[in-house]
Amino acid sequence: MQRREFLATSGSLAAWLVSQSPTWLMGDEPQGEPLGAMKLGWTGQLKWSRVVDVSRVAGESTDEKLATAQTMLAMNGGGVAYFPAGTYRFRESIKLLDGVVLRGAEPGAITSAQNEKYALPTKFEFPKYEFSPEGDGTPILSAFKGIYLAEPATASNVGVVDIDINRGHIHFHDDGSEAHRAGRNRVVFGCILQNSAVADSAVQNVKINQKAWQRFTARHHAAIDVQAEANILIANNRLPKSGDDNFTMKGLVLLDTKKKETTADGIVFDYDNRPAMYVNHYGTGGADGGGPDGTPDTHPHGFRTGVEIRDNFIFNTGRMGIGFCGDGVRCVNNVIRFADDVWRPTATGQQLTSGASTNDNRANEMRGWRWVVDGNDCRVYRNWAFDHKYKINDGEGLMHEDHVNSTIRDSVLTNNRGNTYLSLYKTAGIDGLLVEGNDIRLGDGKQTIANSTAIYVNADRNNARFPVRRVRIIKNTVAGGGILLSGDPSEQNEIRGNKSVNGNTPLIVKANAQIVDNNGFVASEK
Repeated sequence: MQRREFLATSGSLAAWLVSQSPTWLMGDEPQGEPLGAMKLGWTGQLKWSRVVDVSRVAGESTDEKLATAQTMLAMNGGGVAYFPAGTYRFRESIKLLDGVVLRGAEPGAITSAQNEKYALPTKFEFPKYEFSPEGDGTPILSAFKGIYLAEPATASNVGVVDIDINRGHIHFHDDGSEAHRAGRNRVVFGCILQNSAVADSAVQNVKINQKAWQRFTARHHAAIDVQAEANILIANNRLPKSGDDNFTMKGLVLLDTKKKETTADGIVFDYDNRPAMYVNHYGTGGADGGGPDGTPDTHPHGFRTGVEIRDNFIFNTGRMGIGFCGDGVRCVNNVIRFADDVWRPTATGQQLTSGASTNDNRANEMRGWRWVVDGNDCRVYRNWAFDHKYKINDGEGLMHEDHVNSTIRDSVLTNNRGNTYLSLYKTAGIDGLLVEGNDIRLGDGKQTIANSTAIYVNADRNNARFPVRRVRIIKNTVAGGGILLSGDPSEQNEIRGNKSVNGNTPLIVKANAQIVDNNGFVASEK
């Protein structure tokens, strides 16, 4: 039988225990490291064998029990704060200490978070926001809690494992300085998160006479947001449909499309209209192509290594599924589902939407070099504008765009499936890109959407052309749209063995490339 170091006590006894040699006891807590099968190496540095059963620690509330357990672990160099099966209610956000992992009881027979029957015995409940359309409204600080780091600049070997979290988010950030100091080895694995959005602090906006009780979902606050100097694992998590806590508001003061004050009814505070996952999601260059692209010299924090994002299930009604940045990021086998037919009367909480608006609905945003995006299954839909006549301007699948980004270097897009386009959009140069084995069927293969290019690889921007080298677009299947490759100078490019389901599909090539054995395409040009 495996022996484990197990601490479960409080007060003066805790101080006595940590001053003695370790006490070895048997317990029913999970045994060993849960992540060894991934063979990442660094996950073994977390202190899986040193465990405190939080339920056995003295304290009048779960908050107090966890605080005591964390102190005990920190005094011994870190370890696992274990929560046996049950529901644990927290009043405030959790501040995780260096070296501490929050761990729940293991799931039952179904261990894949992509299975709709995936369930966890350990549940965290944070306070519910009770909306009130009167006076100043219910204070934002009464709810919208989460799990943070007590010392973001240094906290390492930290994580959350196998916990069902309701009304809470996970934010493991850097220290917020220009140097972006952060610890290493940060994990979110096997968790379920619902109702994990927060309120936008910019609403209400007194400049446009918004009412003090107005609320709107924060647009850039992800349910899971992790930054680290190196080594991040975000895997096997489930972000299912929320909705139970959504609330609908009447009489909101907003600006119309001509920027005049108006009122609107039916605005929903939508807990699924938020980015699902940000992973080292840094800006690394000029906005909208207005400045130099980022490099490891200019933005070292944007090229950190050891990031793995895999096997997650994500449900969104709007915003981004996964956004990452780094050098060598692996984003594989994730399932991303957006709701269709969603009315989005405002995307900001301050102005009504039109067909020219955007809510940044996209499955994946790639930044950095040498990323691998493989085996992802994505369904993305645009939202209806306020007039319900037009859909707002977004709806990308997998996207590397020329906005606070780098060039593309030695990157891979393979075996992904989706209903909207792969977009390498106006990047200022590509040196090494493989696009292979993807199945992209615009409009679910039933109709052609406004952008009729299924695979769009374009290094032209701001009336200038940039190099495309070593780009291989091979063995992809498309429907409802064609393929484009553009850039100059260009060399060692190949477009081979692609298939159009519809036939008579544009293959637009504005670069030197070998074009061989493509079926169902027409109108090639250089």
